[in-house]
Amino acid sequence: MKPVWPNVPLSRWSKRLFKSVALFVTSVFLVTGLSVPGYGAAQPTVLTPNAAAEAGLEGLLAQDPNTVGNATLYFETATFTVSVFPRNSGTLRMNVYNRDTRQSEQLNASVTRRDGIISREWISYDSFGSRAGRNVVYRASGNLTNNQARLEIVDLPTSSILLSQNSTSVRDFFLPGANPNPNPGQGDLLNRTFVGFDTQNHSVRVFNDSGVTKMNVYNRITNQPLVNGLIATAEATEIAPYRCWANYFGGQSFGGVPARYFVRVSSDGQAQLDVIAPNGGVLLSEPRINSAPLVTNIPQADRPECFGSGGTVPDGAGLEPYVAAVFGGDNELQQVRQVLPSGSSQGVGGLTCVINPRFENARQGRFINAAECTDRNDASAVVNFLRGRGLNSRLVYRNFRYR
Repeated sequence: MKPVWPNVPLSRWSKRLFKSVALFVTSVFLVTGLSVPGYGAAQPTVLTPNAAAEAGLEGLLAQDPNTVGNATLYFETATFTVSVFPRNSGTLRMNVYNRDTRQSEQLNASVTRRDGIISREWISYDSFGSRAGRNVVYRASGNLTNNQARLEIVDLPTSSILLSQNSTSVRDFFLPGANPNPNPGQGDLLNRTFVGFDTQNHSVRVFNDSGVTKMNVYNRITNQPLVNGLIATAEATEIAPYRCWANYFGGQSFGGVPARYFVRVSSDGQAQLDVIAPNGGVLLSEPRINSAPLVTNIPQADRPECFGSGGTVPDGAGLEPYVAAVFGGDNELQQVRQVLPSGSSQGVGGLTCVINPRFENARQGRFINAAECTDRNDASAVVNFLRGRGLNSRLVYRNFRYR
């Protein structure tokens, strides 16, 4: 039997009161239910990051598509993974993966072979692309003499090098004419070398000897070893301009006085040998020469975190003590390059300066290195020249410290 509900007529005021009470009760229920765990909406699950899985994923992305083992040239720099593939094919493609941003800057891009564009020992592969709104060329090159590789990013309209990084490891090297064993009779000497280069007077090598890092420094003029198989220590320095460089020190004496030998290398092809006395005095400072190859296979553990962040310096730039610095950003850098082009002495006379405007990172911050000079007066002349053109320029001195 169907129940009979009472039919009670309500006034207009009673209806409004009933609606207000019902709305209040509903609101209280919703607020209470959502604020008390387990009684409202389901709580989200807390996920714990899996570092190992993320590292593995990054490795897969860097090789997507995975061409290692089937590449003509496959190498890594401090920042990039680069592949020119497939192997033994007339039609090649290029992948360039940025491990810092986890982005592919080139993927399956067409390639043009360029022989001898750097020097006769190098074979280069170019692919066209864009970067930060600029038309660029990605250039992957291999050195037939020492099986080393290099990535350069070249601004297409001006042909200026925006970035240059040497290889830190080479996995595939099957360039036409390449010698699979560039150092016959030396076994795995090249593979065990972390850093190797020549200066004007010395040959330098840091290498792995049965798990121990050691250093050799040989005077090519007197044919005498200055450091022979002594232990070398990797150092993370806070001293500009070497803060983002790989640094090794070792040795005991120079010319009969106590001293340490510092072997320094950047990700963009610069290298330096410094010999420093206990009082901080620089007994010897020689940059590498470009006529001899630079070998770099630096272990990840020996690189500072910022290794490769200053990758705008072309191979072979100097490291003189006095710098004409300009403070500003990209616009100021372009202005400096207009009034002071690389390799010139425009408007400043015959100076003992290397003129190659680019950004440089120091402990105090980033600035534009307009010129670096061996003579303080020459550097001051460049500063005055730049100030006369409205640029915020001042003299910076590169300090050395013995440890």
